[in-house]
Amino acid sequence: MYLGYRKLNGTRYMALLRSVRIPGSGHSQTKVVCRFWKETEVPAPVRKLMADEARRVSLAQRLSSMAPEEMKEAVLQAASQSGEKPVPELHVRDRTAFNRMPVLHYGHLALKGIWDKELKLRPRIDYLQKRDTEVTQWKLSDLLFYLAARKVMEPASYLDASSNRHAFLYCPWADVTQDSFYRALDFLNDHGQDLIAHAVRTRMARTGSKIRVAFFDCTNTWFETPYDDLTWQIIRFRREVTRRLEKEGRGAEEIEQYLEGDEFAKELQEELELTADDIIRLRGPSRDGKFAQPLVLVALAIDQTGFPVDCRVFSGNLSEVKTIEPMIESLKEKYGVKDAYFTADRGLNSTESLNTIASMGMGYVVAQKVSRQKKDVREQMLDLNGYRRYSTDGITLTEDEGTVTDKCCRFKVCDYVKTAMVERGDGTLTKSGNPARKKLTLKCRIIFTYSPERYAVDMAELNNDVARANKAVVNGELMGNRYSSGWRGLVKTAKEAAENREDKEQYRAQGIKTDVIEERKATAGYHAVVFAHPKDMAPEQCMGDADILAACHRLVNIEESFRVMKSSFSLRPMYVRLKGRITAHCYLCVLALMMQRELQERVQAGGENMSAARLCTALHDALLGFYGDAYENLSFFNLGHLRNAFAPEFTGKTRKEAGINDVLDTVKVTDTYLTCREKNKEDTDIILEAAGLKPLLMVNSIAELKRRLSLQPVPNDRMVADVCLEYAREAAEIMKQTG
Repeated sequence: MYLGYRKLNGTRYMALLRSVRIPGSGHSQTKVVCRFWKETEVPAPVRKLMADEARRVSLAQRLSSMAPEEMKEAVLQAASQSGEKPVPELHVRDRTAFNRMPVLHYGHLALKGIWDKELKLRPRIDYLQKRDTEVTQWKLSDLLFYLAARKVMEPASYLDASSNRHAFLYCPWADVTQDSFYRALDFLNDHGQDLIAHAVRTRMARTGSKIRVAFFDCTNTWFETPYDDLTWQIIRFRREVTRRLEKEGRGAEEIEQYLEGDEFAKELQEELELTADDIIRLRGPSRDGKFAQPLVLVALAIDQTGFPVDCRVFSGNLSEVKTIEPMIESLKEKYGVKDAYFTADRGLNSTESLNTIASMGMGYVVAQKVSRQKKDVREQMLDLNGYRRYSTDGITLTEDEGTVTDKCCRFKVCDYVKTAMVERGDGTLTKSGNPARKKLTLKCRIIFTYSPERYAVDMAELNNDVARANKAVVNGELMGNRYSSGWRGLVKTAKEAAENREDKEQYRAQGIKTDVIEERKATAGYHAVVFAHPKDMAPEQCMGDADILAACHRLVNIEESFRVMKSSFSLRPMYVRLKGRITAHCYLCVLALMMQRELQERVQAGGENMSAARLCTALHDALLGFYGDAYENLSFFNLGHLRNAFAPEFTGKTRKEAGINDVLDTVKVTDTYLTCREKNKEDTDIILEAAGLKPLLMVNSIAELKRRLSLQPVPNDRMVADVCLEYAREAAEIMKQTG
């Protein structure tokens, strides 16, 4: 293989190319293995690499053993290791002299105390590094903190994290190489479960709490590649065997014949058995319609406070039900959980799943569908007798002593029985050769609830579905297969009107299912929860009915946790390939979530409710511009203050943001802003105070920064990376020349 340029559809691209011999012709043809950039869009460092023949040949050899999705990042990494001075991330707003200053992030320092002291991850990682690695030049605790903090502040690829590692105030990881970032992920794969458990036990000891309710959920994360791990293993092994046979002097036809034979099939099977533990990216059921891409399944558990307590990564073709037992065993092993409640959404509400939880001694609280219930259960739900009122403040649910009416929030607890047919598991077969099945019966309790707010939402959704269904009937649309939910579930097709029709017309919309509409109207506003108490828990320690109801209400916390990990922390899609690094990436997101939750709790304790997205944005926007020719006389400008000071409300300007050089009376503007800021603090200042730090001034010396951000022990020459200081000197020279 070699790197070069190839014209495709009239456009020249830089690509990894391979020469392939045409059997029987004595000629060869060039095939594109992986296409990178258009020739006009190739980055400058890559152009320099292409001009260096030795480096280009060496890189092509490395790429030949990589997966296609890894190649582009490897090319960029090789190009960045050319020995040239790295360029820090510069947030250039315009071309005035003031805005030519380099910019540093300092939001990570609000998380540093949580990582070091609250969760005590630094001492644990330092101990594991000394015990299990030979790394002495740099601290894994610093590098892993940086990667976790980046997830909260500004998630990016590990290549980007390495390239911009200098653009932070106080960055002891500035001299760490790109390869060390992946070594840190390998370390986290080996010790991630230990670190998560250590952080949780540290928090439990500090707060005096224990895991009483474990909220559980699963999600998929996908990869931007057409190959799953099984396909990639086959491709790689065929490639290795082909090279081996070519070295033996065999011809193309002979090689092809061998690859189609039984001997190769046996070799391949043995290889797949040896590498089975490395296979994790597989196609499976996807919640996001990513059926064509390989997936992994991520299971997460949080406690009753919303703090993550466990995370496991499974292959993408595994059913969610299969993750329950490993997660419960993990919670028992790590934290000695014996009598907690396992809480999940309706996706895990099967009789077999709940029986598994009960057999392990745990209680459960799981959402239950209210539609299509048996007649006696439905009548019991709709009967007002036995209902009690409840009230909510948006966070907790409590029982209310008021009179029950058909319009108030109410709940009722009843006995309930779930049944299902499951495999016997003893190997017996039916006459048709299928596994024999048995009836599984599970006795539990059910809570029916009714809410006027939920009724309004359900009726609005029903009216919208009826309108869409009527439109389909008027237009005579083809509906495809029958649907049991949504607006399509309201449409009656020709198949239901005439069972003897076998062509496509049998699925054309013919009418509306009025019985389904009436059923949805009757159950609008209702919700149900199935629960059972832990097997060995004393009755006086069991959760009350209102507590069970509140636990199900808080199930939204884990959905929000996954939403934060997927959107704010970029859990998906993934751009790492190896199983260990996939797992480490998930662990890193969990550690980031721990810091974010701790900081959120501190902010809330200070009287401010701040969403995860708002907190992450505030940390990302914590920026310092600076200039000076030496460490001792650096001047740091709080860009957040400057940006807000020259907003329209303080300058009278009509545009969104005005540059500092465009404002004549800067003293008046800044005074007005600072006066208003005393009454309404900015998010970054609120977060710093919650973290035990002091908000920064508009202009700060290096000594002032160290005092306000609790960095007094740090030497001046460790506060700013050398490469950033060079840019600060250039900015200082420009400002001196321009006055």
